[in-house]
Amino acid sequence: MISTIVFDVGDVLVDFRYEDHMRDLGFSEEAVRTLSEKMVLTEFWGEMDLGLRTEQDAREKFCRELPELRQEVIRFWENTQGLVREYPYAQPLLHSLKALGYGVYVLSNYPTETAEKHWPTFRFLPEADGYLISGFEKIAKPDPKFYRLLEERFDVNLSECLFIDDREKNIAGAEAVGMKGLLFTGYEKLLQDLEALGIKVN
Repeated sequence: MISTIVFDVGDVLVDFRYEDHMRDLGFSEEAVRTLSEKMVLTEFWGEMDLGLRTEQDAREKFCRELPELRQEVIRFWENTQGLVREYPYAQPLLHSLKALGYGVYVLSNYPTETAEKHWPTFRFLPEADGYLISGFEKIAKPDPKFYRLLEERFDVNLSECLFIDDREKNIAGAEAVGMKGLLFTGYEKLLQDLEALGIKVN
């Protein structure tokens, strides 16, 4: 039985568009490749997700490590509003699931400072019954403690939860604590997968 549906945010409900964000800021393709590899897709970003590092830490670290891209690094961190863009389907999807009687929650790995800027703008957020942000909790997926925090804080039954995420390791983490996992590969496929579980979204 599924009574509760839990969503990841990045690349599920919002587009984590860091490359296009850099292009919007006028960065060269070489700069986009370098900053993607050496700044965004690094363990340091994971430390930001855990609330252990700040945007100021990031500016200082990557200006020091990538002096040839110092201006780009500064511009990136001064304009983080454009890092994500909410998918048009996000709010209607959560609204429809709520209307069907499901509990809806959000469980996200997200740095604190960017969350403070982005999350108030998300139209889907008021549809959720609750949410957990890794940066504020100092714990992140796929740590089992992060999933169990849902149960502790919101009194949900993990065995009745469907967890939707775009990363296999996070799905594995959810399944390890008794949740049912569903790997997100696209909106239309998600609707098909939900219908196969008896959840027909209008």
